[in-house]
Amino acid sequence: MLEMFGFEASVPMHTFEYRLKPEPTEQHWHSFYEIGFCLEGRGTFYIGDEAVPIEAGTLLLFPPYEPHIAVADARTGCRCAFVYFGDELLPAEHRSLLHAFVRTCVWTEADLRPMLRGLSSLADFFCFLITEYESRRSEYGAVLRARMLELSAWLYRAAEALYSHEASRERRDALERLKPALDYMADRYHEPLELKDIAELLNLSESRARHLFKEGVGRRFKEYLTLVRIQEAKRLLATSKLSVTEVILSCGFQSSAPFYRSFQQLVGVNPQQYRMRQQDEDSRF
Repeated sequence: MLEMFGFEASVPMHTFEYRLKPEPTEQHWHSFYEIGFCLEGRGTFYIGDEAVPIEAGTLLLFPPYEPHIAVADARTGCRCAFVYFGDELLPAEHRSLLHAFVRTCVWTEADLRPMLRGLSSLADFFCFLITEYESRRSEYGAVLRARMLELSAWLYRAAEALYSHEASRERRDALERLKPALDYMADRYHEPLELKDIAELLNLSESRARHLFKEGVGRRFKEYLTLVRIQEAKRLLATSKLSVTEVILSCGFQSSAPFYRSFQQLVGVNPQQYRMRQQDEDSRF
């Protein structure tokens, strides 16, 4: 999937502190893994049809391709630490630790405390990650990899009682099998792609390719293609002066009606409102 930013060459990871806004913003999603930790205040994450309340000490895990919206409590505000990372952050022999990310999960620090040997608090842990990431001191990438490997092991232990290893392995295997198709779609989203094109690329039947999308990214082929196209539309609206009509054509939509319908459904505002919101945010900096 096309992203609004890329990872550094030295470490496939991005970590930062962010204050959630009190009003709903657009849904967002990523092709990589995401961790959110509430440092202070309260808020709500909207994940699909579910509203998930958070407070200081709440940890959220998001697998790739899971759209969500975060909103702060207007009275208390909500300050969070976020970590985005690719699976290549972990050594190949330890990627089974991503078992904890087989689906969206919410933990409290009290839930995880039995696993957190030798750690004063998760808040200290995430603040350390952010400081190390921003400092760019010598070998900071090695330090971040080591701490993220440690965190993944803790989360793996916590998840063992919830998810079967078979379900986790099936999703990882499906995602790995799909990777050539996902890369192909990221490059050629503007073309009139069909499931049969992907099936041929993967040397699979259309039926098997259809099932592989559900197993790997949790969406049908057309749904995933729409996510890719809308993600690129968001990038163009935020970073270019193209008209909405030009954006529509650049992203592979054949007409405006399905574009507007999909954009409103996935982002929560129409394209013009999204562009204005991005311009307003840029003007503050």
